[in-house]
Amino acid sequence: MKKKIFLIGYRATGKTEVGRHLAERLGWEFRDLDDWIESEAGLTIEKMVEKAGWPFFRDRERRALEQALAIKRPIVVACGGGAVMHEDIWPEIMEQALVIWLRAGVRTIVQRISSDPMTVSRRPALVQGKSLEEEIKTVLGSRTPLYRKFSHIHIDTGQLTPDEIADHLVEEMI
Repeated sequence: MKKKIFLIGYRATGKTEVGRHLAERLGWEFRDLDDWIESEAGLTIEKMVEKAGWPFFRDRERRALEQALAIKRPIVVACGGGAVMHEDIWPEIMEQALVIWLRAGVRTIVQRISSDPMTVSRRPALVQGKSLEEEIKTVLGSRTPLYRKFSHIHIDTGQLTPDEIADHLVEEMI
């Protein structure tokens, strides 16, 4: 069994919550990549993007992925939704870690983002001039092939609780 798990997927698909539950069940460390980046930068993602643009954030995200990959102890890493855009690093991640794609339908994602003030306040729009639903459809259209390509397992989180997902994953890993 691999001693690293990377969770990928769009915003609000449950990566952080599932990651916490999964790490707890396994007795492993947990890291949320976005929290890690914000802590290192001393800024929220929204402020980073506002001050220096998306390329600045994506550079920090790439470094955080490389740092997570270099950790030698068992760890569960919840990646940001766009982490898969660093395509060249994912084959190495897939060799060293179990990569799990958490996915949900557009309506579920819209509902979760709309009802979570933290998601709204911490994450700038990815596509300007579109409604939240249109943005999600656009971004999912470009990222879904990457999520599929760079994952070993995928789970639809739309009807399951984080506990149920973590239980399922632990059973599948054993």
